[in-house]
Amino acid sequence: MLRPSALRKHLTQVTSGNIHATMLATRSGEVLDCIVRKEILNFDIKNICATFCSIYQSFQKLGGTLTDNLNFIIVDCDEYRLAIRPVGSHLLCLCADSNTGLGILKLKLNSISESFSKLLNYSFDQKT
Repeated sequence: MLRPSALRKHLTQVTSGNIHATMLATRSGEVLDCIVRKEILNFDIKNICATFCSIYQSFQKLGGTLTDNLNFIIVDCDEYRLAIRPVGSHLLCLCADSNTGLGILKLKLNSISESFSKLLNYSFDQKT
């Protein structure tokens, strides 16, 4: 299990520039932690979290699996772009400005998910 301080540190590193928020949630939609930039006033964490978890669950119900070639989902909404990726048994979501390039989203999402994977593996290794 991740320590809350380590989790917050990693989420904060990504939330800059055009990235408005970084969220980590269970696959059922329960928010574990969320970092939102202070200047973003109209941001409903629960609704966005429910949205991206629902999108991921719908994708899985259709028989889609995320493999090495397709390891994330990007959803283009009116005001935001959501980038969703599974990390272990959780979902990681970046909420960015609608003008944010897809490459930037992909790089940031891959970077933070690799960082989380290393932390999770390290935590599990410590217990054994």
